[in-house]
Amino acid sequence: MAIVYKCKGCDSELYKFEKVGQDFYGVRTPSEISSIYGGKCPKCGKKLNPPSVDDVNLKLRDRKSGSF
Repeated sequence: MAIVYKCKGCDSELYKFEKVGQDFYGVRTPSEISSIYGGKCPKCGKKLNPPSVDDVNLKLRDRKSGSF
C-alpha cells in the first residue's frame, strides 16, 4: 500500500512512500513534507497544512489482480 501526500490546491504529488526500505527514514510525516517545501506547494504556491480526517483516503487493493 502506497502513502501519497498531495497538495489540496492543485492535487500535485508531493511525496510517495511505496515500500519498506525505500529510504532510511521511512514514512515522512505531514510536517516533514511541509518543511521540505518551505510550507508551500512548489507547483501552485498554496500553503501546506496538516491533513484533516476528511482528507485521508483509503483504497483497498484487490487480492486477485493486485491493483487498487
